[in-house]
Amino acid sequence: MADEALEHIQLKRTQRDPETLRRVLTDWLAPRLGGVVQVSEPEVPEGTGVANETAMFEARWGDHEQGFVLRIASDSPLYIEADIEVHHDMYAALADVPGVPVPKVYGYEADPGLLGAPFFVMERIIGKVPADQPPWATTGFVFEAHPDERRAMWDNAVKVLAALHQVPVAKMPFLAPPAGVSGLGDHLAYWRRWLDDPATGGQHDTLEAGHEWLLRNIPAQAPTGLSWGDSRFANVMFRGTDVVSIFDWDTVSLAGAGADLAWWRTMDGPNAALPGIGTPEELTQRWQELTGTVATDLEYYDVLTSFRLGAILMRLFSQMGAAGTLPPEVAQQQARESAFAQLLASQLEGMR
Repeated sequence: MADEALEHIQLKRTQRDPETLRRVLTDWLAPRLGGVVQVSEPEVPEGTGVANETAMFEARWGDHEQGFVLRIASDSPLYIEADIEVHHDMYAALADVPGVPVPKVYGYEADPGLLGAPFFVMERIIGKVPADQPPWATTGFVFEAHPDERRAMWDNAVKVLAALHQVPVAKMPFLAPPAGVSGLGDHLAYWRRWLDDPATGGQHDTLEAGHEWLLRNIPAQAPTGLSWGDSRFANVMFRGTDVVSIFDWDTVSLAGAGADLAWWRTMDGPNAALPGIGTPEELTQRWQELTGTVATDLEYYDVLTSFRLGAILMRLFSQMGAAGTLPPEVAQQQARESAFAQLLASQLEGMR
């Protein structure tokens, strides 16, 4: 997420009663684990996450003991049409994919009566995740690593990205676009609905112009391929220099690999100033080497990324104003004058 918003973002912390969580999880897990279960009091992780509530806990049953993660759907989601079941289904779909490590899921619960919202439970994997707050490129384990270690981490993360883009779309039928529509076309339709949603904050001429440009200039061979949606270091878990899991499917789609490459280049490109972290150009080159595919339409996907970030920040700041996190007039100004909206305007002007 952009630095201009990070200082104001309230990361999702579960406010639910710990004892209620423990009791519900004890009963819910028992049939799924096949025995009487003892559950510890859930704890809240630090550092990352703005979309859904997260808690971690330990469970014992029989001779087994394991860590788990609880994800609860937000009652005030940042993303329109947010569906936490998609997160569960993505982990399940990727469970047997070589080179794409994800946690094992233990079930999805649609009934909001148990915890007040749908939820799912997954395995807790031991490792370290680069933090959004404070930024991982300025402090923490990545910053403190030797440049050679950082390079290995970066390269291993790119390998996972490349492997993810080889996953057949047939494994994700729940992401399928309407008949006759490409995955990228379906993704643009989603962002049209985003702009039209009243909670996004109203008319924004630059974002409207950006969306129109994206529709007019959609690649002739518009892709239907898996796109992570939020491909960046802060959604990768490491153990040493190895990637042990990837996370976050809030904007997963079938928009294709180009969307992910542009997103990573934009979100983590500035962090290439940290020795060992690859530049945007090195990311594209390494991805091409790993996939045997030439990355095309780079300019198009860069515009798509600026548009998406501008739209996300507009909605995010609008929510902050409505919630009182920022004064309404400040939130409105930030929503309409974000760095990515300005970047999009510059990109569109340069292509006239």
